[in-house]
Parts: sequence; C-alpha cells; structure tokens
Amino acid sequence: MVLAKAYLHRMRLSKTKFIGITGSAGKTTTTNLCRLILSAFYPVTGSQGSLNTPFATAETLLATEKKHEFCILEIGGFKTGALDLPMRLFTPKISVLTNIGKEHISAFKGKGEGVEGIAAEKAKLIKALPVDGTAVLNIDDARVKAIGEQCRARIIWVGRDEGAIIRLLEATSRYPESLKLKIAYQGKTYKVITQLHGTQLALSVLSALGVAVAAGISLEDAIPPLVEAQPEDGRMQIVDGGEGVTFIRDDYKAPLWSLYAPLEYLGEAIATRKIAVIGSVSDFYGDKYKQFAREARKHADIVIFVGQSAHRALRARKDENDQALQGFATMRETADYLRKILQPGDLVLLKGSSKVDHLERLVLDRQQAIQCWRERCGLEIFCYNCSQQYKESSTSHSTQLTIYPIEANEAVPTGVVHPGTTITTVIVGLGNPGKEYENTVHNIGYRVIDTLATRHNGIWQTVETGQVCSIELNDATVKLFKPDAFMNLTGPKLQHFLTSTGCPPSHCIIVHDDMDIELGKVKYKREGGDAGHRGVKSCLAALGTYAVPRIRFGVREPGSDKKAGEQVLTDFSATALTQLPQLIEQAMAKILQTIPETTSPDI
Repeated sequence: MVLAKAYLHRMRLSKTKFIGITGSAGKTTTTNLCRLILSAFYPVTGSQGSLNTPFATAETLLATEKKHEFCILEIGGFKTGALDLPMRLFTPKISVLTNIGKEHISAFKGKGEGVEGIAAEKAKLIKALPVDGTAVLNIDDARVKAIGEQCRARIIWVGRDEGAIIRLLEATSRYPESLKLKIAYQGKTYKVITQLHGTQLALSVLSALGVAVAAGISLEDAIPPLVEAQPEDGRMQIVDGGEGVTFIRDDYKAPLWSLYAPLEYLGEAIATRKIAVIGSVSDFYGDKYKQFAREARKHADIVIFVGQSAHRALRARKDENDQALQGFATMRETADYLRKILQPGDLVLLKGSSKVDHLERLVLDRQQAIQCWRERCGLEIFCYNCSQQYKESSTSHSTQLTIYPIEANEAVPTGVVHPGTTITTVIVGLGNPGKEYENTVHNIGYRVIDTLATRHNGIWQTVETGQVCSIELNDATVKLFKPDAFMNLTGPKLQHFLTSTGCPPSHCIIVHDDMDIELGKVKYKREGGDAGHRGVKSCLAALGTYAVPRIRFGVREPGSDKKAGEQVLTDFSATALTQLPQLIEQAMAKILQTIPETTSPDI
C-alpha cells in the first residue's frame, strides 16, 4: 500500500528532480553532504539517517512536496533485486555510485555472483538515468569505471585519477585537525575545508561536489557550505568522553575492508595514548583475527577485541605478560576495563557494527551508568535513541552472573563484588559423572580435585548442581566443585553454582584435560579461548567471559595420532597410570601458586 501511494504521489511531483545515491560505503555521508550544499540554493528533501530500503524510499517520496526542487534518495543494494522497487518509484536525474566492495556479499553468493553481482545490482541506478541525466562516478574504482563506460548519460568522474573531472590532488586529516582537500576542476585549483575526519571521506565530498555541478551550481559556490559539514553518527565521529578522553566513533558497520583506514587515522593522530576497540567484523574467521590483531598493534598502544570470537585475536600476544592486546566476550567487561585504564589524553577508536555491538555504550556509560548491556540485541538504532539504555531490561546482564576480570588487590567493578566482601575461590574439576568414566582421559579434572579433597580432609556434599567440599589452602577457604553434568553441558551448572556462592569467574580455577599438551606437562592459563575443548567452551559461554583461570593437564601420550574425540573417552594406558600420581602433584602445585592471585579477602 505504501509503495502504491508513493508511486501515485510521485506522479504529481512533475518539477522535482530526483538524485539517487548508492555504493558499498559513503552513501549516507554523500547524501547529507549533497543536502547541505543544495539546500543553500534550492528547496531540498531526502532520505533520513541511513534508511535506504524500498519502503524507506517510498516514505521519503510521500514526504516530498511540490515545492522541493530536489529529492535526494539513498538506495541500498543489499541483495539481488534490491534496487528493482526503488527504480519503479522514481527516475533519477542525477545518480551517484561511490564504490563497489564486498558489503552484503553473502546475499549474492547463493547465485554464484559475488562482487560482480553487487556491481550489477548497483549499476541499475546508473542505467536508469535518461540521456539528459548525469552520473557522478568514482573513477578510482575499476568496477565503477566499467559501469560508467556503458553509461549513456553525461558523466562527472571524481577521484585521484588524471581522468577525473573533479580531481583530488591532496587530502589531509590528522587528529585533531579535520579533513581538508585540495582539488582541481576545469584548470583551477580549490581548497575545501570540512569538519569531517578521515581521508576516506574525501570520496563523499568529491561526489557531493559532482552532484552540485550536475545541479547547476558552480564549484566556487558549492565549496563554502562544506565548512559546516559534520560527521554522521558512528562514521568517524569525534566524541568527548569526559575527563580528557576522546572517542572516535566509527561503529556503524565494520566489514573487513573498512577497518584499515580508521586504524591508520588513529596511528597518525596526535594523542598521548591511542587505543583501538574492535567489535564484530562481518567477514572475520579463523586466523584473520590473529593477522588483523598484529596489524592493529602497529597503529595503537592498546588493542581491545570484543565479542564471542575475541579470544582468537589473543593468539597474537607476544607472551603471557603482554597486556597491550586484550579480548573480552562482553561489552560490560570492556566498559569496566576502559573505566579502569583510561586517562586524560587518550584517543579511543571504536570500530564495530552498530546492529551487533552497540559500541557507543562505552561512551554513554562514562556520562551516566547505563543499565542495558544486552549482547546482540538486533536493534538497528543507536543506543542513545533507545528507551532501554537507562532502564533495566529483562534480558540484560541482570539475569546473568556479572563477570569481570579481577586482579588480586585491585578495585572491584561496581555491582560485582562490594568492598569488604571476602571472595572464596572455587576450583572446578571437569569430567563426566558415572563409574564408567572414572579412569577416562576426560576425567582428569575430577581426579585432581578428588586428590586435593583427600589431601586436605575435605568432605564431599551433594548439592543441586553437583558435589562440593570446602578445604583450607594457603590460609584461605577454597571450595572444590564437581559439576553434575556431562562434559559438554558443564557451563550452566557452573554458572549456577558460582552465582550461589558469589564467586566471580576470575576467582574460579578450572582443571581440565588438554589434548594439545603432551602427557607429563601441566600448564596454567590465565584467560583466553576454549582451544577446541567442548567442556571449557560450555563454561566460557555460560559465564560470558574468557577471563577464567585454567589448569591444563596434558593427556596426549607420546606417539599418539588419535584425534581428541577418539581418545578423551578412553582409559589411560598402563604406562600413563604410573605417571599420574606425580603429574597430579604438579597440578596441585600449580593450583597452590594461583590461589594468591584469585583469592582476595576483604577487598
């Protein structure tokens, strides 16, 4: 119904000229820069925010009045056929194609189209131009150039290439200074001053100037309004974080190809200390986290990854004492860490996906303690427009164990452990309940804490979630816990037990088998991912943090080429059984070494 009304309404707008803008990046900034310039000379309307779906186009058309000389429409090419409906609603007089990247590529892979499919979809806006129309095209993008070569309308090429009609000669943007351009047009050189940040936005400025020329405005007249150009929300937006801390919010979206420019901007910035916070990246997988973490460290003093795959980036740490690279599973943990380390003069880049991460909460929380820390809420609005931000949500962190990495003798985050509280360390042995599993490799965690209990006269008691006993270690009371659940389902039982005891995950030590370590070695791991261990994976997922200390008991026997799944439910060999007592002693010694770290009475 809305589409039909928009079509009929457009028929009455005989004098309004339509400007369509598409591309893989820079659409919203280009749209708003066009509005800024054109509105100084004509009555103008157009798309609001980043709304670029067919229905958003229809609603913009319905809001357009006969008095409007131009209607500027941002058009999204997010899947095959996405431009078909918009192209039925209006015929562009001016079309802009900024660039063609891999954004939304998964929506095109099903038909084997890939990037070429994306190019074909966005080309529809250019093909829709009448002969007397004008295309404003990025000459530096090979795919855009190829589309332009098939265009029957007039073309205004923009970019660095010598063939550009509006040519970029120089772009500078070094924080705290804003973006400035030097451009050439028709034999003359011009200086353009904006309040934008990042040279990657130069293309949007050039494109907007191209639209102005196509609309009959001289370049001399089009340039002055750009001095008022402000960054869009979440697009290289400079925000005061209070107490001398400044944030760069580039958190609207984060495909991999978009990460490097803001990082380079951060690296070149003038600041006391530079910190990068990286959220969800749409096409990250496997070793890309490790590779990108190494790249990010070239530009920042501290790099922080956030999300369920953040632990993958920690593989790029130089050693176990390397604190310049951090990873947190949740935004709440990240906020507490930043609250702890940020100091006057810091410049903090936030790069992620607004729909998934809502990184702007890290800024808002410094102004007023926020209450909604939901992960992946799915809302496509910024948090400052959300009613839940300062209202406790039924699905927020309040329904879960509040989790933060807590070092010995350091301040505990508000709402986690109150000052004066004695924290009891919990040592968890992973295993499978039942007689048939007693001697299996997977049950070494049970064996270790059984030995601890016997050595220190602990008496096991059955509780709702498993078996528990209390012992004294290093003059502190410690609880031993064996979850009453099969290995892969351990997490919920552990989460429930820790909640009932008031123990934060950072004061919980998990003892488990590790097929990546040879029999005879016992290692301590302070934090990090699950390394493929499904029991550990269940625990980390339930607790929502990677900051859980672990004792990793090597169980891979020399010469064994069995996969982990084939070996963990088999019994220890006779040879291995003779070594176990000594190895269990090593594991208990490791535990004793960690108790001072994890137990902090009377904080």
